[in-house]
Amino acid sequence: MEFCIMKFGFTRSCRSVTAALLVCAASGTTASASVSVAAGPYYNPATKSRYYKITGGDWTQLRAFAQSMGGDLATIEDAAENTWVRNTVVGNNSKPFIGLNDALTEGSLVWADGSSSAFRAWRVGEPQNTASKDYVRYDGQAAGTWEIVTVAFSPEAVVEIKPVNGEQAPIRVPSEQPTIPAGILAANQADAKEVVLASGTYTLTSDISVFGRTLRGAGVGQTTLFMPTGSSPGMSVGGNAAVQDLTIVNRSSGPSAVVFSGANRIRRVEFTSTLGTADGPLLEFSGSSSSGTTVIDSCVFNTSEYALEHEYGELAVLNTIFRDLGAVSKNGGSSGTLRMSNCVFTRCGPGPQFQFGPDAFVSNSIFWNNTGVIGTSVRYCIGAGIQGPTNLDADPKFVNDAGNDFRLRPDSPAIDRGAVADFAACLPEDLVDFAGNPRAIDVPSVPNYTASVTPIDLGVFEFTPVACPGDLNGDGLVEDSDFQIFVVWYNQLVCP
Repeated sequence: MEFCIMKFGFTRSCRSVTAALLVCAASGTTASASVSVAAGPYYNPATKSRYYKITGGDWTQLRAFAQSMGGDLATIEDAAENTWVRNTVVGNNSKPFIGLNDALTEGSLVWADGSSSAFRAWRVGEPQNTASKDYVRYDGQAAGTWEIVTVAFSPEAVVEIKPVNGEQAPIRVPSEQPTIPAGILAANQADAKEVVLASGTYTLTSDISVFGRTLRGAGVGQTTLFMPTGSSPGMSVGGNAAVQDLTIVNRSSGPSAVVFSGANRIRRVEFTSTLGTADGPLLEFSGSSSSGTTVIDSCVFNTSEYALEHEYGELAVLNTIFRDLGAVSKNGGSSGTLRMSNCVFTRCGPGPQFQFGPDAFVSNSIFWNNTGVIGTSVRYCIGAGIQGPTNLDADPKFVNDAGNDFRLRPDSPAIDRGAVADFAACLPEDLVDFAGNPRAIDVPSVPNYTASVTPIDLGVFEFTPVACPGDLNGDGLVEDSDFQIFVVWYNQLVCP
């Protein structure tokens, strides 16, 4: 568990107040409460690493803080890196620790991150190694030479965050950068492809832009972004960007985010709003059809006037739940295409669920407990009043739709009724359902609606036949959660 203190644009649970930009202590470490970032990041194109100077503790505390940032105390590989670190990160009148030490075995110097670098830059007469002197630091000389000292002989250190698979490592917020805007700026400067947000609640006070990068949280309900108030979009996304694994709460009269041109991907994100201050779309799309398709995959849209405003560009939506909305989509422009597959639409209305032109279709989806007309063409769909040659007017038989559990019961008519080709047309990243389980599982006892084609279930979840008696949720265990499902299914259970 992590307890952090931040300023500048968002708030999280706090333990105390300091003048530092960031105070972070991870349980199980000895990080000092006063350790903070003094300078950085500095990007070295030769090593593709990022470097920081940190201050406020002894070697052990400084190293714990470096690890919380996603790196470690610096390893120096050669003379060129040593010169660069001395001139760029260390500077004059500074004597920071690096990772070299013999704390574990006296006389056996090793790098903290396990590197095997044999490079050394000792000052003449060093190392003067004794049982109490285990930790190496720069000695303050312009030549960038080193000396070995005791654990608390310097209050500062050099952090190195090494590349991953040849690319810049993700920028971590708040352990490496204190705020989301600072993290995005650092990613742009260092050409890092990803900004990773720790669990917690972040309240933005200004707009952010995610272009050509990935913004990733710890998971829906674990990382929550409260967008700025006012009328402007809280987030701009474009240029083949990705936003994933978080909850976004709209507090604006405008959209929580606007997506521009590019093959963008929004995955495993819940979009919701604070009704009364947010009465516009949760997402607005203003892309160009010639620059790629934006894909929404395994998301939830709820509690707003409507979910999507689609002005221009190509949009594909799959494995996504739309619930408790005034409407699903409105077309605010003169062009654009919308493809939707394997979605659930429930408790939406009273107006038309779709206000869209002819270049739209919904397939493999479930409409249930909505009010108002659908407003667009649908195929391979199920729900009350659904008409058409491939559609079915029937109860989809969710496990518990009132409790937002949209898994299918074993007797659901939605099993094996869909078209895999329509799912594939929405450009899935992989063949999985909303929960990440495999798609297109054929239930042998259920006739396939699309003959000679691998079947897929309608809606966001693929039904998996129970292999173990009593294991009703298919997790390989028979436990309380299975009994709760049994209670829901009692007198309704139909086994294959």
